[in-house]
Amino acid sequence: MLGLLCEAIGTRKLLAFTYEAHARVVAPYCHGFTRLGDEVLRAVQLRGSSRSGHFASGKLWTVSKMRLVRTLEEGFVADDPDYEPNDSAMTRIHCRI
Repeated sequence: MLGLLCEAIGTRKLLAFTYEAHARVVAPYCHGFTRLGDEVLRAVQLRGSSRSGHFASGKLWTVSKMRLVRTLEEGFVADDPDYEPNDSAMTRIHCRI
């Protein structure tokens, strides 16, 4: 999974996956591990559904809960004004924009 996520981040390609029974399409920004050792992805949801009904910038997704993950051909412009490359939620970062 690490290779797929980092490749999508590096090439600015959207990711599609199912998370908590909801289909999501996200723009991935950062991948790493939290202080508790959870593998996570910082990404902005652009399409799909969610429990809350709205999309927030820079949500943290737990990789072990992501299902049917695939890279889309569609690219994105990394323009989230709230994105912080030195993500304080991660103690170890594998790849980032």
